[in-house]
Amino acid sequence: MADGIGAGGDGWSGMDEEFTRKVATVGATAEGRALAATQTVGDPAAGRARPLGLPLRLRPGLREELAAFTAAYHRMVEAVVAAWEHDPRLREVLTLPEALRAQAAAARDTRVHLLRLDLLPQPDGRLGVLETNANGPGGLAVVGLARAAWRPLLTRHGIGLPRPLPADDAAWTGRWLLDLAERESGQRPDAMALLYPHRADRNAVRSYDDGLRTLGVRVLHADPRELRTGPDGGATLDGEPVRHAYAKISMRDLGQLAGELGPYLRAVRERALFVQNGLRARVIGDNKLCLAVLSDPRFADLFDPADHRLVRPAVPWSRNLALCDAPTVRRITRERERYVLKSPLDANGRGVVVGPETGGAAWAEAVGHAASGGWLVQEYLPSPRLRGGPEGPPVHHDLALGAVDGRLVSAFVRTGHEARLNVARSGRLHPLYL
Repeated sequence: MADGIGAGGDGWSGMDEEFTRKVATVGATAEGRALAATQTVGDPAAGRARPLGLPLRLRPGLREELAAFTAAYHRMVEAVVAAWEHDPRLREVLTLPEALRAQAAAARDTRVHLLRLDLLPQPDGRLGVLETNANGPGGLAVVGLARAAWRPLLTRHGIGLPRPLPADDAAWTGRWLLDLAERESGQRPDAMALLYPHRADRNAVRSYDDGLRTLGVRVLHADPRELRTGPDGGATLDGEPVRHAYAKISMRDLGQLAGELGPYLRAVRERALFVQNGLRARVIGDNKLCLAVLSDPRFADLFDPADHRLVRPAVPWSRNLALCDAPTVRRITRERERYVLKSPLDANGRGVVVGPETGGAAWAEAVGHAASGGWLVQEYLPSPRLRGGPEGPPVHHDLALGAVDGRLVSAFVRTGHEARLNVARSGRLHPLYL
């Protein structure tokens, strides 16, 4: 990967800066402003709609490299999920809350169908792995529709574009989910439930509603707590059997609501209800402590050697802090500018303590809390800067790659003035061509 990606200064040369400048010019036209005004992410009804940024592009030649990297990374995460049950080393490092541990142990799913890989590309050529989302990763469909919407206007202005990604198809959300459900359950659904806590952002599942309805599938919206167990042991909703669903349930909600989710958890665990990524694959694959496994050479035997050679250099030093010896903990406490602490199953930038941004006393307290809670400690990676950005001076950016069964299907970049680029904070989502 280092041969294909280089950089100078604090930037990353993988970004096509000439494309950025051209798109900024198109975005300033009346047509460009009108199109940009239609593109948002978040829930408008709750006042949380955020405008998307202008499209960005990676320089030619990186798509194939990133696709190969994503496929290898996906296989490694699946290897961790598959081995967790019978490898005591993994269960020591990759711990789960009590409410989820028994559920994961009883589940038999090991396939990670859908994931998003968040990266901080480094000036030295490394693709620094930030974290994995193997739950119900957002943004992939939104930016796919945005890429498709911008394509005619950019083409008319003479800006060349690479071939579309799968998520650029308006029916992609329905098509991949139906194909997967049919493969896993042996039945192509004519109805699909969209499951999410009612307090959650409904906009996160809106694209799935649209994609499924486009393909003629009847869609049911429900809070997973509303499911009941039917006479055959499967899940029902208002007395109707539910065999297939897309579940948008955060790991925090899954842990907090586990006591109220008996019928849902039982049906998924026993494979009477299909959901993407199942149960074990979700709580382990989404767990930030996976990076402690991928980073540690003691676990190399779990992985295909070629995959390990490709991926491991991109994974920053990462460990379960609870398992670090006293000298290591003292070093982490003393050298806060080198480290980040992450709560294993949090999301949206919650449960992240960035050493360089944290005062010494607060950092020492955070290290103690993280050690007792079994948090991830990770080498701090600075976010690269987007030079000649479309909306003003240089800004921090990341790179997010979405995959279905290890195949690259979508990508986006988040930009912002904070080191943490989550859209739930102040980050801005940009559709990415590659």
